[in-house]
Amino acid sequence: MRRQYMAAFASLIVLLLCGLSATAAGARENGMLDWPREEMRGALDYLIERRMEELGVPGVAIAIVADGEIVLEKGYGVADTDGDQPVTENTLFEAGGIGLPIEAYAALLLAKEKKLSLDAPLSQSLATPWLPDREASRKITLRHVLTHRSGLSDRVRLGSRSIGFEPGSEFSYSGMGYVYLAHVMSEVEGVSFDRLMRQRVFQPLGMSSSGYIIPEALVNEVARGHHALWVPILAFAGPMVAIFIVLAIATILVVRLGFHRLRLEPFDLVPAAAVAPIGAGLFVYYLQGGWALLFCLGYFLVWIVGVAVLAALLQYLRFIFDKGRHDGVISRGSHRAPLSPFSFGVVFLASLLFMTWQVPLPARDGHDFNAALSLRSSAHDLGLFVSAFIDGGLIGPSARARIVDERIEIGGDGRDVYGWGLGFGTRERPDGLTIWHSTANIGLRGLMVIDPARRSGVVVLTNADSGKVLMHEVAGHVLGPETPWQLP
Repeated sequence: MRRQYMAAFASLIVLLLCGLSATAAGARENGMLDWPREEMRGALDYLIERRMEELGVPGVAIAIVADGEIVLEKGYGVADTDGDQPVTENTLFEAGGIGLPIEAYAALLLAKEKKLSLDAPLSQSLATPWLPDREASRKITLRHVLTHRSGLSDRVRLGSRSIGFEPGSEFSYSGMGYVYLAHVMSEVEGVSFDRLMRQRVFQPLGMSSSGYIIPEALVNEVARGHHALWVPILAFAGPMVAIFIVLAIATILVVRLGFHRLRLEPFDLVPAAAVAPIGAGLFVYYLQGGWALLFCLGYFLVWIVGVAVLAALLQYLRFIFDKGRHDGVISRGSHRAPLSPFSFGVVFLASLLFMTWQVPLPARDGHDFNAALSLRSSAHDLGLFVSAFIDGGLIGPSARARIVDERIEIGGDGRDVYGWGLGFGTRERPDGLTIWHSTANIGLRGLMVIDPARRSGVVVLTNADSGKVLMHEVAGHVLGPETPWQLP
């Protein structure tokens, strides 16, 4: 009998341990979504405030959606390191790329109303062709644009309308595809794209603060992006130094082999020194556009001029103290020594200590419109969009389901399968599927993740490049599962 009692007691202990283990595993799988709201808020406050300090992120805004409703929204830190404006859930951020799936949502609304067709050429809705390639224009469909298979590039700041491959043949992320789509939608509705989005999406969903164009009075209310100082400097100086080295080597070869001179004169490098900054400027302009070029060039010039001025001041102080030690008087005929490499080197090395400083970007003009870049929105507004998306607001549940169901596969890593649906990226795991989109405007990082099956989602907006790490951590802790959520 005693053995029977012992066996029963042992079985009870095993069952309790298994139950606790299953509960813990379930908590890891579900992230924070099933937590009491105050516990979730406290845990996120601790995580976000600590990581903001560690990562140098000035401001963060979040919105958490559970069971189709916003259950938590909050702002942290400041909108601009030069001011004291606190970030709230209603603070406007440059949401950039997150505007693309919202545009896709509006396009599906027009498709539901038979004003657009997923598989008909977009050009059939235009009186005047928008693309210079007439053959490609007759092939690119709404589906191609939404799944990034249009063949158009991502060089949105340059406005490039060139076609890189046969439409529909491969995947290549393309902001220009959405610029094209915005033009088509505007033509179809007969109003500007910003007004179209406000009338058809933002106002019906209660997203009263959002817009691709904003009044100038609100520009200073938008959270400013922040970079470590070295980022814009290196973005210009890196290509410049590389171009100079290549041209200097070419100059040496020409002097040695063409002119048969063994000694290189300083004047020989003048062409290389003149061409290098011009080439660097063109390189930055090609990749990022004119606004980024002005930003990077401005910080580079301020830095290099500052180093030169401080080095000259150091040299002058050395001259004064040196004369003072010798005769106590600086005579009129005395000559200062030229700027020494030592003085310049000391100031240059000292300047590197300040390269991690977070510097704000210039405020973007409120009327600077680009369908792929210029959306300004808040965590609250984007949370409302996530809530509406979960229930198929405006477009209906069946059209919403097609966004996920008609995805294409674009890669995988053994555990996760990555794809692209009608406007959203998708990530499929054995335990479920999530859809997402992010923004990576200069100095700003943001993320929107939706879990349709659990009727939940997360929005994280930050005003620093280092916010990329933080947004992944927040999404991972809130949504789970055991392996944190992160972008491919």
